[in-house]
Amino acid sequence: MSDQVKNLVRCYGCTHYFVTHDRNRPHGCAKFGFKAKSLPSQVVIESTGMQCAYRIDRLTTHVGRKAENQRKV
Repeated sequence: MSDQVKNLVRCYGCTHYFVTHDRNRPHGCAKFGFKAKSLPSQVVIESTGMQCAYRIDRLTTHVGRKAENQRKV
């Protein structure tokens, strides 16, 4: 990996990022179609030398989620 390229893109909060629940490869990227031990953005930088260009912010809000899941009487 080049010393000039730093990982500015984080996968957390991206629509393509998912947790695999595999101990050996806990992080995954649906856009690139792979699972890895480190964050997918790190793998992209190591393989291509460039930042990930496909990061899209996840459109979820956690406000009010607890109230929606509570049992109604």
